[in-house]
Order: sequence, then C-alpha cells, then structure tokens
Amino acid sequence: MKIKVKHLFGVLYGCLFLSILAGFFVHLYLHPEVHFFWERLPVFSAVYGFIGCIMIILGSKAIGHLWLQKDEDYYEKHE
Repeated sequence: MKIKVKHLFGVLYGCLFLSILAGFFVHLYLHPEVHFFWERLPVFSAVYGFIGCIMIILGSKAIGHLWLQKDEDYYEKHE
C-alpha cells in the first residue's frame, strides 16, 4: 500500500492544528507562572524563537562566506 503525498500533508496539517489547539488550551487553563512582563505577551515565545532562528542562519552564512569558503581558483593561485 502506497501512501500518497497529499495524505501525508493532511496528517502534517492535522498534527499542526492539534499542537496549536493544545498550546492554546494549556495557556487558557493552566495559567503558567511568569517572571517577566514580556512573558505575558501571547506570541512572545514564537517571535523570539523565529528571530533567533533567523539570526543563527544569517550568522552561519556570514561565517561561511567570510571564513570557511575559498575562491574557486584558491589552489591555482598558491602553486
């Protein structure tokens, strides 16, 4: 039995929806203890994580371009 791609996307979107719904109900009923005022913002963690991921990607690309990568004719120059 072959699993079709559209069925896998349906499962993925279903799991994503259930995860978002569970997160909503956890914050609605459990009232987690907050230590700082920005933790009260409803999407702070998501925005902070997204910005952190973008910074990691940009930083690793900068390190790759400035330090790790060599020119195409690097070995021909040094012979």
